[in-house]
Amino acid sequence: MANLTLKLLLAVLPLAGRKKGLKNLFQLTAAAFAQEPPALRGLSRVELLRGYARFTRSEAERSMAGGTDLAVRKNLYDRSLKLGLDIRSRLPIRNRADAAAALQFLYRMLDIDKVVDAHGGVTIHRCFFASHYTPEVCRFMAAMDEGIVAGLCGGRLEFSERLTEGADRCRGNIEWPGGESA
Repeated sequence: MANLTLKLLLAVLPLAGRKKGLKNLFQLTAAAFAQEPPALRGLSRVELLRGYARFTRSEAERSMAGGTDLAVRKNLYDRSLKLGLDIRSRLPIRNRADAAAALQFLYRMLDIDKVVDAHGGVTIHRCFFASHYTPEVCRFMAAMDEGIVAGLCGGRLEFSERLTEGADRCRGNIEWPGGESA
């Protein structure tokens, strides 16, 4: 179970910047693609999510078609790793339960229903991006998930099933440091 201080912090964070967090994520992602983000001023949270989905899909497809996909995926991973480390440094994360709670909170901001169980099993029942991404784009953009998990949890995330590939949910696993699942 996550610690009380962390639960309280996560409870007030949604009030303090869901749109700002999305704009920051947009900026980080655009920089990873070596692009300028589109104009974001005045957009609602849902419009930001839709714009982010369109932008990332377009840039991922362009990168894959242009043969720069490996370098760009590494850049996405590296930048999201730094973000995960930064978030971890700002929160009182003491154990795997705390890391899982923070991870679930972050994904909720993106309209992704992500659950991390006590053994490191990851299940996503609903994902905003599933209707916007092709299977290839989903696998490409997973570099960000992998980086965030590495930074926030210190573990390695790998998916085995995806909504974008026709599964009824995404399934994956976090391999925690030391080779263990939670």
